[in-house]
Amino acid sequence: MRLTTSLEDLRGSVSACLKCHGCTYGPWPQNHGFCPIYERGRTFTASAGGLLYLAKAVLNGQMDYNASLAELAYTCATCGACDDRCSIVRSVNPEMALSDIIRLLRHELVKRGFAPDGPIKQMYEHVKRTGNLPSNGRAKSLPIPRENGQADMLLVADCLHTDAEASACTAALGLLAKMDTRVAVCAESGCCGSTLYDFGFWDELPALVTKQWKKIQSFGNKVLLFVNPHCQEFITNKYPKILNGEFKPFQGKHISEALLDGLTQGKLKTKKMSKMTVSYHDPCFLGRGLGLYEPPRQVLEHLDGVHLVEMKRNREQSFCCGARGLGNYFDNFSEDTAKARIKEFLDTKADVMITACAYCKERFRTVMGSEAERVQDLTEFVGQRVE
Repeated sequence: MRLTTSLEDLRGSVSACLKCHGCTYGPWPQNHGFCPIYERGRTFTASAGGLLYLAKAVLNGQMDYNASLAELAYTCATCGACDDRCSIVRSVNPEMALSDIIRLLRHELVKRGFAPDGPIKQMYEHVKRTGNLPSNGRAKSLPIPRENGQADMLLVADCLHTDAEASACTAALGLLAKMDTRVAVCAESGCCGSTLYDFGFWDELPALVTKQWKKIQSFGNKVLLFVNPHCQEFITNKYPKILNGEFKPFQGKHISEALLDGLTQGKLKTKKMSKMTVSYHDPCFLGRGLGLYEPPRQVLEHLDGVHLVEMKRNREQSFCCGARGLGNYFDNFSEDTAKARIKEFLDTKADVMITACAYCKERFRTVMGSEAERVQDLTEFVGQRVE
């Protein structure tokens, strides 16, 4: 969806919803619930379809934009679970994902001053002022040279605003070194723009995205390697529409794919270690956003002593960690969403939950408290179990 799109432009898509609730649960025969706000509210209003109905009411003059609508729109985790399930709304415009229509609704709310106070506005003000997400004083740099001119691959690692991000990228670089992979690193202070897009702050996006893309292009024609799935999904799927003719197609790779190559080609040797049972949590933007469900699992299956068990909801039907649900329509929504997923993990009796997204790792670790070490990043976990 282009940044110039208005809600009025999508009147047909918004009006197509039939209230079938198909956006709230997965396919037969499991019919797993996978919409976090619907799971919490159990009313149609608290669902992607419900938000479309509210948007239609605004377009028809039946209600005004207001703070309550904003709280509901921002409580939605925009996890994308609804996007592929709804063929009715997509029949009007195949490119209009429900989650992107919700992001557009947020943008309309932002334009009218209804973005909720608290973390959302603080994030926006910080990005507007510095060009990067708030770090809260945590790690923001990698202990490696910025560029290797002979590299075939570029690690895009600008979003180092948390220790979890920095740790995953550092582990990735260590593993790439073991694989003798020549890699340049784009790790200056900056932001790809995905967070601004998700939360409806679109006015600053063209300049920020243009600057980021020029920085990436300055490294030359390289394969782009990502550790953060949010960055990879946004640059892959949204940059072409924001940059228009300035965008140049690229080959992109997630770190799990690079690690799988290393393991299958014998460049990474797995250690003989004690047996461990793990369960893998599919990050929304890596799975539903990029379609990468199997590479992380195949990586884990290559590790000696590691036994993988699945949670009840997995792959396309995976349940969100709740990290992006920052509204307060439901009290403690983000925490309770993570708790629901952690319960599924605990039900597997696995020793460790593995994920491939720093946001998921931080959300789960915060909720797990004293057992936080049972949540681990895929790249760091691999680093512990290979020579």
